[in-house]
Amino acid sequence: MGVADTVALAEGDPLPVTGVRASGDDGNVPANTLDNDLDTRWSDEGDGVWIEYDLGSARTVGSVSLAWHKGDERTSSFEIRLSADGSSWTTVLSRRDTSGATLELENHDFADRSARYVRIVGHGNPVNDWTSITETTVNAADGGGGGDECAYPADVLDLRNWYIGLPIGEEESPLNIRQPELATYSIDPWFRATDDCAAVQFRAAVNGVTTSGSNYPRSELREMTDSGQEMADWSSTSGTHTMVIDQAITATPEGRPNVVAGQIHDDSDDLSVFRLEGSKLYVTDENEKHTLITDEYVTGTRFQAKFVVSDGKIRAYYNNELKATLSKSFTGGYFKAGAYTQANCGNASPCSSGNYGEVEIYGLTVTHTD
Repeated sequence: MGVADTVALAEGDPLPVTGVRASGDDGNVPANTLDNDLDTRWSDEGDGVWIEYDLGSARTVGSVSLAWHKGDERTSSFEIRLSADGSSWTTVLSRRDTSGATLELENHDFADRSARYVRIVGHGNPVNDWTSITETTVNAADGGGGGDECAYPADVLDLRNWYIGLPIGEEESPLNIRQPELATYSIDPWFRATDDCAAVQFRAAVNGVTTSGSNYPRSELREMTDSGQEMADWSSTSGTHTMVIDQAITATPEGRPNVVAGQIHDDSDDLSVFRLEGSKLYVTDENEKHTLITDEYVTGTRFQAKFVVSDGKIRAYYNNELKATLSKSFTGGYFKAGAYTQANCGNASPCSSGNYGEVEIYGLTVTHTD
């Protein structure tokens, strides 16, 4: 599927929907999303349009399954909100993109929550500002994936096309866990599902083991292909390559509070990263600070980081807003996500496992199109 937070349909039964309404429509009405027909749809134009489902009474909701018009041709950006009264809303799934790979229902898990109303908020697609949903089911809380129970990070994120590099192991030989072992692997505190099963925690201490090519420790995913068997290797001048990370940087090391949370690599080095230095969050051009996104970042603040690579350019988005465009022609491309702590015992104190950088990832999407 190519969407790390999109998993097999939840085992929880679909909840009954007693009513549906929307911010508007173009003649493709909201009820079309409940008719079990993927050839009909609801559509509305504009950033922030919404469709809302009434469950009739408070229910414990664990996931929502959505199918999209032209869902096999393009991605669509959306978020999910829940409410007990239809007035006060809680975002349970922050803005992210669909896979762009299927017309069928894709399931989106989140921490279980009681609600009567479920609202899908649309933010358009790469072609236009239309949101077009063909079918929706709201699922009870006992589904798999990101609900109440998760033994491994792979129960929260789709890790089939990744391996994890960890800041533990022998000198200059960090521990790497690949598929199929990664599917049932967890190690506290370096790489584990959070207690609420909403995210995966990545932690790298300043005294952690580093690779021979870096002075800094990392708990970081590296993109793979073929169900984790081959290294990803793509070109910036052929096709479109997208990574979306729904994440929060939750800790920075004392002495040097710098953490990288999302990277693009070529066959030799990183080309652009999202890097936090204290309260300043940057998009970089290789090692240079290219664009200051914010100078008031507070650890624990959830945000969406997105890279889109095509036509020899890297485009970096923050909360779906384009922040930087870099001209880069390269081969051997791949994505990385997790916590890459930019500190070690030589420049940060104390030198201990209790001094670390940490990132929590709620959703991780990678897509490649020709």
